Amino acid sequence: PPAAVSAQPGSNGIAAVVNGRPILWSDVEKFNNSQEMMLRATVVDRNEYEQKLAEVRKTSLETLIEQELILKEFEPFEAGFADKVNAYADESIKNRFIKERYKGSREAFLKDLNSAGLSYKKFYETQRKNVIMQMMQGQNVKVPEYITSDERDAFFKKHESEFREGGEIKLWSITIPKIGEDAASTPASQKALAKEIRTKLVNGDDFASLARTYSADSKAANGGDWGFVSKKSVGRFMADMVFSLPEKKVSEVRDVDDSYYIFYVEAVKPGQLRPKEEVELAIERGVMEEKKKKGYQEWVNKLKRKATIRYGAK
Repeated sequence: PPAAVSAQPGSNGIAAVVNGRPILWSDVEKFNNSQEMMLRATVVDRNEYEQKLAEVRKTSLETLIEQELILKEFEPFEAGFADKVNAYADESIKNRFIKERYKGSREAFLKDLNSAGLSYKKFYETQRKNVIMQMMQGQNVKVPEYITSDERDAFFKKHESEFREGGEIKLWSITIPKIGEDAASTPASQKALAKEIRTKLVNGDDFASLARTYSADSKAANGGDWGFVSKKSVGRFMADMVFSLPEKKVSEVRDVDDSYYIFYVEAVKPGQLRPKEEVELAIERGVMEEKKKKGYQEWVNKLKRKATIRYGAK
């Protein structure tokens, strides 16, 4: 198929027609809004949020096409499974969203729905479709239950850092507040400053000197040097941002709350491997998840080959 395209806000034109059923650009926009709402509730870091949202928008039309194909496959079973689907959709909204993400506040949940331009009915229907897709995937995507030693080794090598505990990194940081001491400063001008500083760092300027000059965090006087830190010592919020960074590479400018951050991981001390049984179980689950994803894509590709799909104007 042609490259995926993003929604055109406010347009009711046809994005695609799947087996005679139209998908409107307004459907794509509503799907994007619902995904954006879920990301806001789960992703703290602004850069990570924007990256994930961009990925959603890039693939949203193809996702809706896949959904339409799977819903078509479900039609013969609709009557017999409608009550079960409705029950699972209700449970998902009550537990995954209201209870877990909104701390039990239905009012906060509905407020976010409204700000995203979604009705409860529309959101409920989205969850109902998700349930159907999961059910159909479970019935149609069959993967081998065995795992080869090569698959285990490859997965471990790729995810080794996730299987270690007590590791440390030698961390440096520069913090640029969105509103500086200069009355004329703005978030835009401060972000431009942060990007300028990062460029200097990438080009070889001394991190400590720039941190002492520009940084506004507690490590500035020490040139931005945190020394060696563990995930536990910096807390989950910071750990999620810095422990996945590559060694000896200046991070992108991170937009979080009221500041812009630049990080540098000078060195990494790998932690101890978690218990063997725990690691083996995690590897098994991870490999099986990858197999399921591959099986799902093969199944969807098969549905696409026997379907009639026509794309609308970009």
